[in-house]
Amino acid sequence: MKVAAIIQARMESTRLPGKVLMEICGKPVLWHIVNRSLKSQYLEHVIIATSNNSADDKIYQFALNNSIDVYRGSQTNVLERFYRCALQYEPDIIVRLTGDNALIDPYIIDSGIEYFIQNKDIDYIYYREGLPLGMAVEIFTYQALKTAYDEAEDDECLEHVTPYLYRNSKFNAKRIPSLGEDYSYLRWTLDTSKDYELITKIYETLYGNGERLFCFEDVIEQYKYHAEWKDINSNVKQVKVTYKGDTKGNI
Repeated sequence: MKVAAIIQARMESTRLPGKVLMEICGKPVLWHIVNRSLKSQYLEHVIIATSNNSADDKIYQFALNNSIDVYRGSQTNVLERFYRCALQYEPDIIVRLTGDNALIDPYIIDSGIEYFIQNKDIDYIYYREGLPLGMAVEIFTYQALKTAYDEAEDDECLEHVTPYLYRNSKFNAKRIPSLGEDYSYLRWTLDTSKDYELITKIYETLYGNGERLFCFEDVIEQYKYHAEWKDINSNVKQVKVTYKGDTKGNI
């Protein structure tokens, strides 16, 4: 069974333009995301999916310079971009990542993939509910993605890729709860300058100038010694995705 991660990334972020190539510890954010993802035991491909917009030429060139698989497609129809990227690499299972999530954890990715493979009737999972924002992963089958591509018309579905999967009654979609404490109040995604400040501090503490692979638990442990971290971006409001299509309860 072939598993691939597709990382959607663009330069024209509304709140923090160029964030995916901003540097942390001497390397672009996208470099860290790709290299952390490549530590996964299950991913056969890690692909950056960017747009054909000229602003994203820098992302394309970055991928080429670093021998990273890259696909270019529609700027606004990201669902189509994802589908055509998957069509090229032909995975059975797809892990959706974004250029916002600089702290993505390969152990969480692998745990999610294991859960998905073991539960063969599932089309889509959000793994795991209760992790800090920016740490959960979405995993779905190629066939579910193809169905979404063939059928979805709602603007939110086309732009955000997965709403058609997790809000449509034809799919078996699940949000998997976290084990232990709820850390969803922590914000580890990259969308503003305050987010960048926090993530940089985390990297400088745990990564330094080397290539140490630190994980979710390592970051949580450091909060005991850096209580100020929780206040750096605590006032940042996350933009919510709305979906007007068929619903299936509280997923």
